[in-house]
Amino acid sequence: MTASELVQRLQREFGLDAAIIATTDGLVVEAAQGTSEIDCEAVAAQAVSGLLMLEALGQELSSTPRQAIVEFDRHLVLVAPLDPDTALVLLASGATNLGRLRLAVRRFIPLFQQLISEQGS
Repeated sequence: MTASELVQRLQREFGLDAAIIATTDGLVVEAAQGTSEIDCEAVAAQAVSGLLMLEALGQELSSTPRQAIVEFDRHLVLVAPLDPDTALVLLASGATNLGRLRLAVRRFIPLFQQLISEQGS
């Protein structure tokens, strides 16, 4: 399965507004979005910027962030590092079940990481 197929599957199965793989520079590598008019490039850039801030906080705590979840009045954003250079950004409606979203991440991150390691080999 390709990264493109995987983000499409993740977006579709969990009814996300968008599922994005982005570099830590904020550039979109792959994206799949639902019917909403979301600017995936802008969301990815801002979300990854927030993740970098959390990584700096993690250094102070001698810990590594596994994921960051931000709840807005109409959206949820979940960002999780895949490797030192890429991150997964999920955008969902504010009514989305947070536990189900975390389950999606737990299920799909190993698949993305496997793809990344295969591409690096």
